[in-house]
Amino acid sequence: MKSPVERRSVAKKHHLISDAIRERVRSGDYLEQIPGQRQLAEEFGVNFLTIRKAVATLVKEGLLDRQSGRGTFVTRLKRARTYNIAAILGGLSYGFGGQHSKLVEGIQSEAAKLGYDVIFRPHLGDPQVERQSIEDLVSKEKCDGFLVWPTRHGGSQAIELLRQRRIPFVVVMRVDSSHREQVSWVVDDDFEGGYLATRHLLALGHSRVGFVGRSATSEGADSFEEERWLGFVKAHNEAGIAPGPRVQADWLTVRGEKTGELSKKFLRTVQGLSGLVCVNDRVALHLLGLPKGTGSPGSSLSIVGYDDIEAAELFGLTTVHQPLPEIGAEAVRLLLQEVDGHRVEPAQRKLAPRLVVRGTTTERIV
Repeated sequence: MKSPVERRSVAKKHHLISDAIRERVRSGDYLEQIPGQRQLAEEFGVNFLTIRKAVATLVKEGLLDRQSGRGTFVTRLKRARTYNIAAILGGLSYGFGGQHSKLVEGIQSEAAKLGYDVIFRPHLGDPQVERQSIEDLVSKEKCDGFLVWPTRHGGSQAIELLRQRRIPFVVVMRVDSSHREQVSWVVDDDFEGGYLATRHLLALGHSRVGFVGRSATSEGADSFEEERWLGFVKAHNEAGIAPGPRVQADWLTVRGEKTGELSKKFLRTVQGLSGLVCVNDRVALHLLGLPKGTGSPGSSLSIVGYDDIEAAELFGLTTVHQPLPEIGAEAVRLLLQEVDGHRVEPAQRKLAPRLVVRGTTTERIV
């Protein structure tokens, strides 16, 4: 039988261990699930009963949730409901008047239906602006959850920040492959879009089709471009035709005399092709705007864009339409399911694009 001194020692240990686990949760060391109790007992050098008491204390506090047969999980931090959600968005560097205004409209409309206001913070591709916006809104407890369109590649810290703070969030439009399984997201099915654009040109008899991507230094030249390229390849494979070249429109991010040299180099690269699938409408419209003459894409090639921005209709550009209002609305619904505690597992959605045929694609005349 333990003496009173030994019992006090055990009690002190389990409180110290509770404090240590609590700090690990708050610092983000434990994001979703804490280690098993036997592992913790070994790590802290105490018996299983002491760990059990420490964990039970945190379960009683509401910090942890013990699920039979699954383990012990970190619960969401309890905050007063604000009935605001925040949207930290990229892809808005050319203003809210482009096609991305449709994403904003979808978010705002669905949030209003569900009784929420939206705080919009465009980051314009700057990871520092993105981080500051999130930290400001979190520290002031201004919203119940976040919709995030992260900055490209490894620059974004949005997902890590929000997971550490244990705040509900849903990623829209761009999700890095390293996070695809762990977080909720809603995106356009870029693979299907690239496939639809390419199949359209092949069906018109264009057997030599190229894929035009952005410059490697451009904001947005990342995972979605790769998905569109893979759809391009699939359409060729189905048709039994070798995929055409993948080229970059480098002149789009260069100013000065070098611009002309790069555009001439590009025209030489696509010589012999009869069709081009462009990674987005802005690239496609730049091709249409190159000086007319021998080899000018606008006069000699069928061109398909991607996004269906307002200018695409104005210039009669065949393109792939992204369901942006639907993406925004679905992201809001998923976010508020999580805010309300109706869903704890990540949810992922790919929404189908559609082809819009206009005047920049025609049947190939042999």
